[in-house]
Amino acid sequence: MDFTIWLQSRLTAHGHPVGVNGDWGRISIEALKAFQKRMGLPVSGVADRASVEALKVDPDAPEASQAVHPPAETMPPWMAEMHRRMGLHEVQHKAKLIDFLKIGKFLGDPASLPWCGDAVESCIAKVLPSEPLPANPFWAQGWASFGIDVKAPLVGSIGVIRWSAKAGHVGFVAGVEGGKVVLLGGNQANAITLASFPRDKFIAFRHPKTYPVKSYPALRGRATAVSTEEATR
Repeated sequence: MDFTIWLQSRLTAHGHPVGVNGDWGRISIEALKAFQKRMGLPVSGVADRASVEALKVDPDAPEASQAVHPPAETMPPWMAEMHRRMGLHEVQHKAKLIDFLKIGKFLGDPASLPWCGDAVESCIAKVLPSEPLPANPFWAQGWASFGIDVKAPLVGSIGVIRWSAKAGHVGFVAGVEGGKVVLLGGNQANAITLASFPRDKFIAFRHPKTYPVKSYPALRGRATAVSTEEATR
């Protein structure tokens, strides 16, 4: 059981039924808000510490010491949303990829247009609907002013690359390997993959304002080395 499925199962147990399927979206967020309101907690739709502690309690025996403890949260929800679509290719899986990219704003044909920012925006828009987004989420370097500045490549943060004044790339930090930063992102060799980039190409590491900054383990998996603009076009 992963953290998202645990949240959904606990919401269901507390009388807020949702699909227990690992897909964290509008229905799950509204259920969490309803639970938070009922428990007198800040109504954010975000699984903060107080909400998790309340969900651990057995609703049938709230005075008992026994609690249902959650598994470790191995990645933030926006990263989990991207990870669920690992491997989608702009040609081989075009229809599925377009359905995903249309969650938020939609740039257009991913086989013809750079879609790394579109992929990041779709993930954030789905799981953090109250989070302010860049005015132009399709321009990768525009993400350099998103959310809050975390200074360093924390797992789960948004890493922003500058190739030139007009070109860049953006994805979710999945780990650090020496002088390379691994990103989970779209439009990496035309698909959603893990890829490593030189650390000195990054201009910002950002984190959503509406979700607490947490520590996560590096994402496991083989990353392709990417060092040129062409590999992200």
